[in-house]
Amino acid sequence: MNFNIFSKPQPNNNDAAQEMEQKIIEELLRQARLTFNLALGVTAASAMMTLSGVGLLYLNKASEASLTAGAGILASISSVQFAKDAKEELHEIIDNLPK
Repeated sequence: MNFNIFSKPQPNNNDAAQEMEQKIIEELLRQARLTFNLALGVTAASAMMTLSGVGLLYLNKASEASLTAGAGILASISSVQFAKDAKEELHEIIDNLPK
């Protein structure tokens, strides 16, 4: 046996790969969490826009009401689609993990 106290231990390639995979998974989870929070914020803002459009409709301002309500509904639809895409991507990542 040859002992060398000054040499650095060689890292195991398997351990390094697992550590890198874990970091990638943590980053993807962080991004998914931020995406969900963004979609939730956009949905809340679009709901307020839609309600303000309904309020404008009661004030007999039909053109402004339709524009505001339409923008709110479009923003809500897009944010829900954005959150759904992020969720599907996360499920795909989980399915591709080694078992």
